[in-house]
Amino acid sequence: MYVRKNLLKEKVKNGRLVIGLEIWLRNPRVIEIAGQAGFDFAHIENEHVAHDWETVESLVRAAELAGLTPLFRTEQCIAGQPPVNQIVKALKCGAQIIMVPHVDTPEAARKIVEAAKFPPNGKRGFVTYDRSATEFFPNETAPLDLQRFIREANEETMLWVLIESPEGVKNVDAILDVDGIDAVGFGYQDYAIAIGLSTFSGAELERARERVREAAERKGKPMWRYTLDPKSVEEERRKGARIFVMGGDIIHLNSLLRSMNREIRGLG
Repeated sequence: MYVRKNLLKEKVKNGRLVIGLEIWLRNPRVIEIAGQAGFDFAHIENEHVAHDWETVESLVRAAELAGLTPLFRTEQCIAGQPPVNQIVKALKCGAQIIMVPHVDTPEAARKIVEAAKFPPNGKRGFVTYDRSATEFFPNETAPLDLQRFIREANEETMLWVLIESPEGVKNVDAILDVDGIDAVGFGYQDYAIAIGLSTFSGAELERARERVREAAERKGKPMWRYTLDPKSVEEERRKGARIFVMGGDIIHLNSLLRSMNREIRGLG
């Protein structure tokens, strides 16, 4: 193949459970450990973490070597405009899944697809020697079939959108109707802020999450769930969920260190 096989896409297609870890720390060793622990994908967080592109490329490379599918979460959409340049750069670094936050309209979803897909599906610019390819093409032993290259790249690239506002929930069916959008998530924290809640729980919040889940089921597209509790996975699996983001590295590190400290201090 001209591009790397998207192992997560294959697992989802086969109905398998897949789990990922948000990577906030800028150290490829964290991704190596996640791979050794048996995770399926590395969620490289960029909406809430400032990365340079050299670091992103190193994190993507670490994911590949550790057997994890590299996912890159972009900065948020602003006024319906996705961060197009980030989408393009992340793909050139080798990311195979692009997650875009704050997608409120089908128009924004179409802009995401245009940025991420080669013609005829989109408007992504073409080159045969960035990290989205497995090697430089053409070369002495591998000729270039241009149409096959772009077909493979379009097929192996996944696009995930985050619904995080009442407008996004209202438009979720139309957003998921956009050809090229592969999966959806619900951003409960920003949704809670948008409707004026003081906590990240409540009946209105759960109704919105359920509307997104039902839309994903109608459209035959997976919805991923964010959870810190492994016990909640089985309940969500009964509702059809197959993709889980099991929190972030810094959250688990914080919890472990605090628990360790309490236990030691409790010894007297």
